[in-house]
Order: sequence, then structure tokens, then C-alpha cells
Amino acid sequence: MSVLSAWKQTVAEQGSRPRVVAHRGFSHVAPENTLSSVRAAIDAGADEVEIDVQRTADGQLVVLHDRSLRRTTDVARVWRDRADDPVETFTLAELSELDAGAAWGRRTTHEPVPTLIEVLDVLALTDVRLLLELKKPAYFPGIERDLARVLDHHQVGRRRDVEVQSFDTAALRRFHRLAPGVSHGVLTKVAPQRPQLLSWAQGVNPWHGSISAGYVRRARIVGLTTYAWTVNTVEDMQRLVEAGVDAIITDRPDLARGLIG
Repeated sequence: MSVLSAWKQTVAEQGSRPRVVAHRGFSHVAPENTLSSVRAAIDAGADEVEIDVQRTADGQLVVLHDRSLRRTTDVARVWRDRADDPVETFTLAELSELDAGAAWGRRTTHEPVPTLIEVLDVLALTDVRLLLELKKPAYFPGIERDLARVLDHHQVGRRRDVEVQSFDTAALRRFHRLAPGVSHGVLTKVAPQRPQLLSWAQGVNPWHGSISAGYVRRARIVGLTTYAWTVNTVEDMQRLVEAGVDAIITDRPDLARGLIG
């Protein structure tokens, strides 16, 4: 038996395996936060797809990591005089003129900036869950209500196949009051020494390098799940599986699925 096979057997004997969450879709093989990356994550066997959500000038929820469009789109070519303007100054129609795969050059055809509803429509045909980050919600007053409304009217939201996370605890609390049936987790850069202080949430999701087995145990005692971000090496994946995390957020869902089984 190989070392990897023996390790997999040990994991299986533990009785539970962490969920594999594809970070911004399968962003290693397709432009991040696009429908192509979502579909690639599904094909790679991810349990969940993680995306970032912001809002346009005309109130549409779109999937985009940065407030600026410069890094991930060809905004500097299409809207040269607005290249550094934030997403909330663009309408959805204006965003539709951009290529969200521009950074990939000739490796991809035109990729639009997707709406949240478009992502939900793709996932509705699968059993893959959605991990949705409210990205900098302070710039989008009322976005929690907008999100709750979309999820309440979409089958993925109604069947509770969505989890919402954010670094903004005030926004998470507002969202929880509006949609108490939707799971939510607090993003943190460091695993809190006293996770019980965040026990109003259902999960605490720290940067992977700060997570220990002791932290996972303390979180679990107060009913919190632990999602580790962003984990891209075999060594870190093995360490976190052994620590007992509930999920691994990764750019390499293929690597994680091959390791975890």
C-alpha cells in the first residue's frame, strides 16, 4: 500500500471527510468567478463552489472579487476613462460589454461577468452547494436584503443549498435576521482563540495557516464549523484534514478530491 493510500484509509476510518470547496470556481483552470469556472468546479467533483458577490449601479447582484474591474476584465479597453471606477458605478448592461476572461488572453473565449442568478441556475441542476461571500458589503447598503430576496425566490436558496460568509460581522448579522434559515460563517484572518464569542454564527472560517486541531475542537464544542481558506498544497491539505476541519477552500479542487477521496 502506498503512503497516499494508507493516509486515505486513515481518513476514511475517522468517519468524516472535509468538504471540497472550489475557490472562485475552479480558478486554476478557468477565469475566476465565471460560469466556466463554476462548471469546471462541478466537473472536478467539488462539494461546494465559492463565489464573491457585489452589486451594480442598477441593483443587480454580480459575481466579482474586486471592486475594481481592472484586474479581471478588459475594462481599460472598453471603458478607458472609467478603468479605475468601482463596480457599483457600472450598470449590468455596461458590465455585459466586458470580458471577465481577459486576463487569460487567448486561452478563453469571451466570458461575461455573471449575475448571481446565473450561477444559481447552473448549480440548480446539480447537488453542488454554494458558498457565497458578501464582498465589502459596507459599499453596498442594503445588499443583505437584496441577497435574502434572491435566495428566497430561487430553488437553490429555498432548498438551503447556500452558505453565506463575510469578514463584515455586522452585515452577517443583518443577513441572518432577514434569512435565518440560511447558514452563515464569519471569515477571519486568524483563528479566534475564543470561538465562543462568535457562536451567534454557524461557522468561523479562518485563514488555513492559523488553524490547529485545538482550535477546531474548541469551535466544535460551541457548535461552529470550520472552513479553511485558501489551501493549495498537499501538505496543508493533509494537515487540515488531520486537524478535523469541516471544509477546505481551494483553487485546486481536483487535487483536494484526489487526496481526500
